[in-house]
Amino acid sequence: MNINLVVVRPFGPHARGAVITDAATIASILASEHATYIVRVKAETPEKGS
Repeated sequence: MNINLVVVRPFGPHARGAVITDAATIASILASEHATYIVRVKAETPEKGS
């Protein structure tokens, strides 16, 4: 399952409510002290035929 991150507490260049979709950025944040400032959400997958 792919995940995105949603910022619940601002940090660095990320504002509250920002959705982070870049895999490298996600991995970096999850391995940092900022991991408590986000929530994980299921990434939307494009519908077939779109």
